[in-house]
Amino acid sequence: MKLTIAVVAALVSAFAPGAQAQTAPAADTCPARTVRVVVPFAPGGALDTVARLVSQKLGEKFNQPFVVENKPGAANIIGNDLVAKSPPDGCTLLFAAAPIALNQALGIKTPYDVQKDLTPISLVASGGVFVLVHPSTPYKTMQDIVEASKAAPGGLNYATAGVGSMPHLIGEGWRVKSGAKLVHVGYKGSAGALQDAVAGTVTVLLDGYIPSGAQVAAGKLRAIAYGAPQRSALLPNVPTTAEQGFPDLVGGGFFGLMAPAGTPKALIDKIAAGVKEVLAQPDVRERLIRQGYEVHGSTPAEYSAYIRREIERWTPVAKAAGIKPE
Repeated sequence: MKLTIAVVAALVSAFAPGAQAQTAPAADTCPARTVRVVVPFAPGGALDTVARLVSQKLGEKFNQPFVVENKPGAANIIGNDLVAKSPPDGCTLLFAAAPIALNQALGIKTPYDVQKDLTPISLVASGGVFVLVHPSTPYKTMQDIVEASKAAPGGLNYATAGVGSMPHLIGEGWRVKSGAKLVHVGYKGSAGALQDAVAGTVTVLLDGYIPSGAQVAAGKLRAIAYGAPQRSALLPNVPTTAEQGFPDLVGGGFFGLMAPAGTPKALIDKIAAGVKEVLAQPDVRERLIRQGYEVHGSTPAEYSAYIRREIERWTPVAKAAGIKPE
């Protein structure tokens, strides 16, 4: 549908701070003034929690409902595709996660082109992957594990939330770059991997602060490295991967807001500015930091570049390691 100047103006006014019922957009642009925020994960997870917090705050800022709708399945493809094929009227947004880039890096065929069918709005938050071991092991650094794996007849195993996950890509990047004899054990989610790491069944665990951080605090796991540009605010004594000689092993979960391609730039910029204001609110920022995230609030161009870099960074790693998503 061709968007006229009048329609664009109506869209922008719909998101203006303090907009009242009498200034609601026309029915053919955003019926009932409700903005649907599609989350491609099941309710209750880390992404869902952040999405609901940000959506609530955006609703308060723009004086209109931002309602979360969970559409899990198929490595986020179901939810992503729904938004990619939605009208570009600002009424359907996507709270995207790392698979928005990793699916392409892994060579997964999707019914949409992430760089053509979706428009980035703002990077919301990110969190690096921790390298964790059981406290009973002697390993204190990444190099300790590399050397021990080379000496062990069958190498050492490492667990992640699943094949093709960000922790898996980091693990394989580590294996390839160091020559370590690391054997991947992929689980169907973090819960099983974490349980076996705490029990000592697997030697190494690569996982995010949620849910593994609580086990570090409880002394049931030891964090020896953090895959982020800077140390974690919650575990400041844990050195980064770069500090241990692996500057390329930086990555983790990341969340951001996107819209269907063709959504008016004025509206994209308006929402992006709103996200930045919301993330600057002390209660929002502190809550996300307590959950182990780095808080962003980027421009659309910055988020677009971030996604592109993630695709370019992990594509060769996936190919070199021969990762085939299950």
